[in-house]
Formats: sequence, C-alpha cells, structure tokens
Amino acid sequence: MILPRTALAAIGLAALLLSFVALRPLLPIDETRYLDVAWEMWLSGDHFHLTRNFDPYAHKPPLLFWLINLVWSVTGVAAFPARLVGPAFAVALALATARLGRRLWPGDGGIGVRAIAVLCGFPVFLVYASATMFDTMLALAVVLGAGVLWRIGEGGGGTRDWLAFGAALGFGTYAKGPVVLVHLVPILLAMPLWAPAPPRGTDRLKGFGLAFGFGLALVALWLVPAVVRGSAAYREELLWTQSAARVAGGMAHDRPVWFLPALLPVLLFPWGWSWRLWRGLAQGPGGDPAARMATIWAGSALVLFSLISGKQAHYLMPEYPAVALLAARALAGAGARRGGSLAPLAPVLIGLAALGIAVGLIPAGGDPAGLVPLRAVAVFGVLNLALGFAVWRLPLRTGHVLAGAGVAALAHLLISTTGLRAGHDAGAVAARLAPAADRGLAVSGITYNAEFNFAARLRRPVATPATPAELAAWSAAHPGGLVFGPVGRVPLTVAPETTLRYHGLVWGFWPAGVAAVSVRE
Repeated sequence: MILPRTALAAIGLAALLLSFVALRPLLPIDETRYLDVAWEMWLSGDHFHLTRNFDPYAHKPPLLFWLINLVWSVTGVAAFPARLVGPAFAVALALATARLGRRLWPGDGGIGVRAIAVLCGFPVFLVYASATMFDTMLALAVVLGAGVLWRIGEGGGGTRDWLAFGAALGFGTYAKGPVVLVHLVPILLAMPLWAPAPPRGTDRLKGFGLAFGFGLALVALWLVPAVVRGSAAYREELLWTQSAARVAGGMAHDRPVWFLPALLPVLLFPWGWSWRLWRGLAQGPGGDPAARMATIWAGSALVLFSLISGKQAHYLMPEYPAVALLAARALAGAGARRGGSLAPLAPVLIGLAALGIAVGLIPAGGDPAGLVPLRAVAVFGVLNLALGFAVWRLPLRTGHVLAGAGVAALAHLLISTTGLRAGHDAGAVAARLAPAADRGLAVSGITYNAEFNFAARLRRPVATPATPAELAAWSAAHPGGLVFGPVGRVPLTVAPETTLRYHGLVWGFWPAGVAAVSVRE
C-alpha cells in the first residue's frame, strides 16, 4: 500500500524529472544512440537483434528498446514519450525504496517518505534518473532483489523466495546485463553478517543455484534465439566482449581504481556534506541488521566497481537507494535542526563562478558559444547564491532536498536559456542531413555513434569511410550524396558548403560531388 505522503513525494519526483526532460535535448552520445537503436528496432521489427547505424549492436540487452517500442505503438514515433521510460522507472524505484524502508524498519512510519526525499536531494541521481538509459531499471531490479534477500534473511528461504530472487536477477539482466550480480551477490554472500535469521550455508547455496537457474531460464527466452540466429561476431560480442572483456580492461571507460572514491563528494552531495548526518550514520550499523545490510549493499558495489577496469559514475545508481535508506534513518532525529553541513557552500561557489564568467573575470572554457547570452549566466549565478542562502537558513532535511534538487534544476534552466540547448540538440544537423538521406550520407573525421539517425529518421546507414581513399571512393560512387564531419578533421581541401555547431564541435557539410575531387591524401 502506498501511503499518501509517500505518493505525494513520488509525484514531486515525477514532476521534477518531467521538467528536466522538457528542459534539455537528447544528450549525445548515450541518449541519441539509444533512441537510434530503438528506432531501428521499430523499422526492422526484429526484437531479438539490436542494431546501431544498421550494424549489429550487442552492447546492451533489449528491455529499454522493447519498452520504447511499446510506448511508440501507442503514441507513434516521437522523442518525448520515449524519454519518459527512464523517469517512469525512477519513480517506481523511489516507491520500491520507500516500501523496502518500511519493511526494514517497520517501527519508523516516516522512513519511506524520507527516503524519497533523500533521493530527490541527490543531483547526480536526478540527472541520470531523467535520462534515457538503463540504470533506473537496473536499480529497481536491485531494490526488489534486496527486498527478497531481506525476507530470506528474516527466516524465509522457501522455493518461492528463491524464485523471486531469480526473477530479480533476470529482470536486472534484461535491464543492463549480468552486472546485476555485482550489486546483489555481495549482499547474499554477506548474509551471515547482517541477517537476523540467515539460512544455513548449504541451504543458501542451493537457493542461489535455484535462483540463478530460474533467472537464466528467463533470460534464455531472448538470449537463445538471439545467439542462434546471430552471426559469430555478434555472439562473441554479446557473450564475451561486453562482460568479461569489460572487466579485464582495454574497452571504453577504463578508469583508475581511485576514480569512484574521488567522485564521492559529487556523488553524495548534499547529504554526504553533513557531518551531523555522518554522526547519525555512525551510530546505526552496529546493532541494526537493516543498516548493516544497506551498508554492505552500498560499500561492496563501490569496492567492486573500483576494482573493475571499466567504470562510470552512473554505474553506482543502484546503490543510491541503499544510501537513501541509511540517510533517511539517520534523519529521524537530526532532520529538523539547522546547520551541521557544508552543503550551502556548493551553490554559493557555483553562483560566484557563474557571475565571474558573466562579467569576464573567468574564462568560460569548453564550448564558450554555449554560455550565451551572458545575462542568462548572470541570472543563473544570482539564483545559485540565493539557493545557498536558503539552504543555510533551512532545517537540515528541507535544506538538503532543496540544495540537491535546486542545483540540478538550475543547471537544466541554464541549459534551456543559453546556447547549450541548441548546441546539444541534434535537430539542426538532422534537418540538414534528411534531404540527402536517399542519395547517401557519409561521416568522416570522427567515430560515429549514430547521433543523428533517430533525429533525421534515417532508414539507411550512414557510411563511415575510414581513410581518405575510402572517402574519395564513396563520394565518387554517390555524386548526389552528402559528406559531413567536424571541420578540420575531414580530409577535404575545400571549405564546407554550410556549418553547424553541435556537441562542442563545428560540423561541416560537403556535397559528395565536391568531396570526390577534393580529398586530401
């Protein structure tokens, strides 16, 4: 049963995420790529084999793309409804976290609404929760799995419980792959350290075997047809490269072991900036089985992902519910008091930096064309200063929710009122590409991640000639086509016919007939 205050908190989260989706364009390269994969599934009708730029794409499992296609079957193909899938799972995740909190601490009637409030105060959580990505789905699977493990640890452990745990594993695998094991298996293995009545070791091993087998059977409904009907290269990519090879290193997102610990001040802002909250947390885990489970849940993932070569900040999204539950528990006695935190400092520093940019004291860096008009940057700075003052004056709980949600909301407001929105919106480039799509498109000078395929509704692949000779040959074979790419990187000796700015680069466009005789060897 969803309590009224919990429902109101979830509605507030939904409104916040909906505003973020409305204020910013599809962000390259992840959101644009995933919308293209969903678009190509829509075109092909093949729900087993994913493609990107019409080449096999085995990097991710299919659930997100299935759900986007399901939405499109009702709304028609459009970006906005597709972008609501991730936020919808985020709201479901918040409600599941609240429900888990009430099960972990049945005597604390306000734990659920406080947990949602804490989630609303994490700007990193809000940004990724509003994105068209896989992490909110995976996080929901992890919360559901952790809830089943708690039931088992309280003295459960029947067949139904282990099958439910297997269903959570299967759901997580459909959401983002076998990485769900990294989040849930440490909680299972550490059960003797936190569970009030853990099953015996052999029973736990048999139960996990049953759960793993059931989860694997669920995944096989998609995986077996995909593997049997896929090419050898597709099978290798799907079964090996995107799992074991990612752990071993040498792929994208390789980071040093200290990367995630160094990001913790950002990942945990603003709640992690309160020493009063840290004191409350320190008093919890020792004699509290639920707090021990949540601590192991959050801490084990941080350690394991630090040791795994490939890592990103959003890989820890499934741990935000655990941190939110711990913080919500600590807030039971400290949330109504003021002070005890450095959280007001962050918006103040952001505001001063923005004002410095607006008056020319600080260079904009990155893509200066995005931070115009400067009066919008100045307003952004003033609003951040006002936010910092409000956070300082408010009680800890209210102030920290405002700090995190306010920082995220003001960042989206800045995007929507400056050149940042147009500079990261694929629409203008897509409008330039679409008329030439039937005659052929080729991109050069950059690794192409299908950034424009969905926006231009392309039905044929964009060619990606790797060498000047290949570009010359393609251009000669497609005299009515269009070559495009970052100015200065495309090996052509003539200036582009037109240029557009996108994602921090100036993109040029050349008629293929001109490109065929202008290639620089």
